[in-house]
Amino acid sequence: MEGQTYYERMVTEKRGWYKAVRQVHCPLLSEDIHFTSKGFRHLLYDGLGHARSKKERMYRLGLLPLLIPVIKNANEVIEYKSEFSKKLGKKTEIWELGHVVGKQNTKVTVILRRIGTGNIHFYSIWKKKDKRRN
Repeated sequence: MEGQTYYERMVTEKRGWYKAVRQVHCPLLSEDIHFTSKGFRHLLYDGLGHARSKKERMYRLGLLPLLIPVIKNANEVIEYKSEFSKKLGKKTEIWELGHVVGKQNTKVTVILRRIGTGNIHFYSIWKKKDKRRN
């Protein structure tokens, strides 16, 4: 099926791009952000390990070109959390960065995570909904 082929091609292409990036420096955190398999997996599966729908996967994969501009240009941490993860058995830190990027001036949110004393890695991405609509 043509749609299936396009989807598979998109996943393969985005996975290749993601692996090639490896890491990006985040001036806001003064740290390198690593692009690990955990982050890419989270684009395809939710936090419980359930597969996301094809539509959701394509949406998140389609946002990847905006990822690096957000990491490099974000000027504030929207939210920071530090907590103990029972599932991982370690302390986790989570940063939520937001920045307006792209040709359409889209507000994009990027989630970064550190598990234990490891490196900070990319974890998730999404677009902010337009809050002006009532």
